Amino acid sequence: MKVEDYFEKKKSETDMSFAFLVERCAHSEETPYGIRLCQNIELDKPLVLVLPGTASEKSVLHLTNGLLKKVDNFVFQKFDKNAVRVCAAVCRYGKFFDPDTARQLLYLFYKDYKTYEKRLDNFVEQEQQEYILPNYVQNIFELVLAPRFFETDFLPFETVLKRVQKLVVLTYCHGAYSWMKLEHCLQRWLKKSPYSAAQKQRLLKSITVLAYSPDCPLGVSKAQFVSLASASDLSLKHGNGFIRYVHRALFVEDFGLSYLSYRRGNIFYCAQYSKCGVEGNPRVFKAVDPTEWFENVHRKKDKSETPILAEHDFLGFVPYPNMSKAALKLQKIGVRILLNALEDALSENPKLLSVFALIGGMKNNFWSCLKAKTKGMMFAPVYFWWRLNPNHRSFADEVRFVSID
Repeated sequence: MKVEDYFEKKKSETDMSFAFLVERCAHSEETPYGIRLCQNIELDKPLVLVLPGTASEKSVLHLTNGLLKKVDNFVFQKFDKNAVRVCAAVCRYGKFFDPDTARQLLYLFYKDYKTYEKRLDNFVEQEQQEYILPNYVQNIFELVLAPRFFETDFLPFETVLKRVQKLVVLTYCHGAYSWMKLEHCLQRWLKKSPYSAAQKQRLLKSITVLAYSPDCPLGVSKAQFVSLASASDLSLKHGNGFIRYVHRALFVEDFGLSYLSYRRGNIFYCAQYSKCGVEGNPRVFKAVDPTEWFENVHRKKDKSETPILAEHDFLGFVPYPNMSKAALKLQKIGVRILLNALEDALSENPKLLSVFALIGGMKNNFWSCLKAKTKGMMFAPVYFWWRLNPNHRSFADEVRFVSID
């Protein structure tokens, strides 16, 4: 069945959210866009699971396919197609789930639980069900995670560990929320399991999650969750104060590259993806006609146009002409994390890789990452003193975003 037909069929069957997996394939009459349903996932083969950002129902297949194609092309430049599998989740959110509201609630869940409970009480039962554990997340869990842990009963720990070590998750934007909810679902399952507390911790830590521009609270995932983001992406809310601090003025502080360790999110920030206005480059302003912009917001880009990378775009693996030096370093770090995670998953005896090992250890990105870590260590005390100042202000706090479908 064509992916488009399957999507329409699923929509007709439920008003709840749902998800299914797709993978890239050759173009044919049955697969005109080069994607097909992903079935029969081998548990002994490394799998890259791509969790995309949000999209309207009209564009969800197109945008998911676009993100999947970028990941697929990169992975299979480096690895044999028979050795690794790459798939993406197509997510439809239905009538009872709003992604913006869901991310706000997840933030409150970790940062202000009493307000979270009050907000949740304002929704009808189906909405509450979706926001507590979305149906589309349960679909992904049943397809990707459950078979690694359970057959007729929970599998022996060593079997589960080998299967879990084969999983690498790549998320973009809302995809980080999807992973956090997948992790909630997994933790519910593990409560019923016979594994010890140390074994449960080991299983979760064995899953590598590479999160691009994650829109979720950081420092709370139990997986090996490593993030990459632009500090000029003001749509993100991480709960660690970093973006607030570097936007004390109208423009971002030009700090280059910075790494915040686990407690503040295991995240690498660059000041800007764009080189405009940082690293000694002039800041260029361009007048925009609001009407013209709105009319062209969903226009397909002409192939002759020079591609540019915006602050919330998927950083990906291929340099853009407008990228800052720090963004190029950030991109190389993401590449190294994905390659090392997959090489480890392909090995006979996968290891529990630290963030240092994932970024390349002593061989790759060492000095860049050491400088970034030093800057990150300096952030905590300066942020603490800045917050004590009753006159502290952040431009990031004044920016509001709306979704345009």
